[in-house]
Amino acid sequence: MRIRRLQSGSDVEAVMSFLAHLEAITGVPPLGESKFVDLGGPRRGRGLMVERDQLVAYAHLLWHESSGLWEMELAADAGLTDDATLEATLQAAAAEAAGPMLWWTFDETGGAAFAATRFSPARVLHKLIGPLPPTERAVLPAEVRIRPFRTGVDEDSWLEANNAAFAGHPENGEWDRHDIIERQSRDWFEAEGFRLAWIGDRIAGFCWTKRHTPTLGEIHVIGVHPEFQGRGLGRAIVIESLWYLAGVGCDTGMLYVDTANHSALELYQSLGFGLDRVDRCFEIPKGWPHDPQ
Repeated sequence: MRIRRLQSGSDVEAVMSFLAHLEAITGVPPLGESKFVDLGGPRRGRGLMVERDQLVAYAHLLWHESSGLWEMELAADAGLTDDATLEATLQAAAAEAAGPMLWWTFDETGGAAFAATRFSPARVLHKLIGPLPPTERAVLPAEVRIRPFRTGVDEDSWLEANNAAFAGHPENGEWDRHDIIERQSRDWFEAEGFRLAWIGDRIAGFCWTKRHTPTLGEIHVIGVHPEFQGRGLGRAIVIESLWYLAGVGCDTGMLYVDTANHSALELYQSLGFGLDRVDRCFEIPKGWPHDPQ
């Protein structure tokens, strides 16, 4: 077995093919959105390829300025990896980070089971699913108008609203024009499904939807500008967006919620959404494995 850094374009192609292979087997994307985008785009992070005659695992590390930590995700072929392979990969990733590191896991077996016996959980996300259309209509304040995102026009206004709504958030905060323009280049991007709620000439809130299949739609990102919170905008924008997804053929909705966000969990549960999967983030302390917890 050897572990080496991702370097060339051919390396990226090999990893993309490997990730597609894993997703075909499990039905679940093996890397989260931010890591996958970084792999195929700017590559601000670092990649580690684990090979044993063939690629058996891939780790992607991405620095988050807001938390001051590296975040890692590990995509592994369960049939070709064991605890020794996982441990060697984590040691290599920890050496790259040279400090505390967060590891996101997306299943109840393999990496998640391995992590749960060694590290403390730092965050937990619930994947929720629910039927569409919702059972109620959106009730918007009279001064609010919702319209789709206009590519080439709304970027700066949206960035101001997004970065205010997600100040300090490790994934959704501190975006710049490169981030939003890169997302617009993705195959799944649909401006019509990027719903903006305006009050006057400012974006008060937004709900960015994403269609995974013709019948499955996601509430990808929902945010309300701090200056406009407390008016019921969040619920109204979510419901409006769920009706949008239903109108384009989706009969099932999905989303991810941090379990610490009790108000959001209550909102989605009230709209008929229930638990589908649990994703866990574990903290790997500085000095591991030589200074274990």
